[in-house]
Amino acid sequence: MAYRPGGRLTLVTAILAKNEAAPDRYLARVIRRCQEFSDTVLLLDDRSTDDTAKVATDLGCQVKGRSILAGDAWGHETPARQELWAWGAEVAGDGWLLIADADMLLHGDPQDLIDTWECTAWALVLWDCWDGEHQARVDGPWGHGPITPRPWLFRPSVCVQGLARWSGRGLHCGHAPQNLVGVIGVAPPDTYFWSHLAYCKATDRAVKHQQYLSRRDHLTPFELAHAESIAD
Repeated sequence: MAYRPGGRLTLVTAILAKNEAAPDRYLARVIRRCQEFSDTVLLLDDRSTDDTAKVATDLGCQVKGRSILAGDAWGHETPARQELWAWGAEVAGDGWLLIADADMLLHGDPQDLIDTWECTAWALVLWDCWDGEHQARVDGPWGHGPITPRPWLFRPSVCVQGLARWSGRGLHCGHAPQNLVGVIGVAPPDTYFWSHLAYCKATDRAVKHQQYLSRRDHLTPFELAHAESIAD
């Protein structure tokens, strides 16, 4: 059902994850945070070789393995995002769907945002945390996230008409279909924002740097500048 007792719409959170079970990763924290405001938390496991699925199951998530065999999500991201969206939209029904990654913590209570009939989606800003969770990098291309709200919270039954269309890109394909319709609200950035923990640690940044540069031919000039600056 898409409605709670009293007529309030439900909220489903859908997470894409691969090999996030290590104690120094963030999966358990992200799931627990999402459970604070979600009626259901879904996790699409991108064929992990560790205990990612078990961690999520033990914490009460609905867990499913990827069924689209088009390589790993890294470098072949669109099929994974399509599958996550389709599953999340089906479970959400007439309610709301929050798309999250396994290294992102949401600040603010999205329940306050979904009490609306005007907006079909909500955009939020993102801070790339750097050398700790309470500071972020904002120089050069890193200043894009905190000043550019992007849609993350959706009412799938009304924000897409017809078949969902995706970019097909291997990287940075977006977390939602390209053919969104209706009013996309901008959540107040002082209250609602993501802490992106992927760049907190130097060891993780080194891995990200190599991953992106190995796919440099997939990146726009802006994205390439962003990727190259990870090592700065």
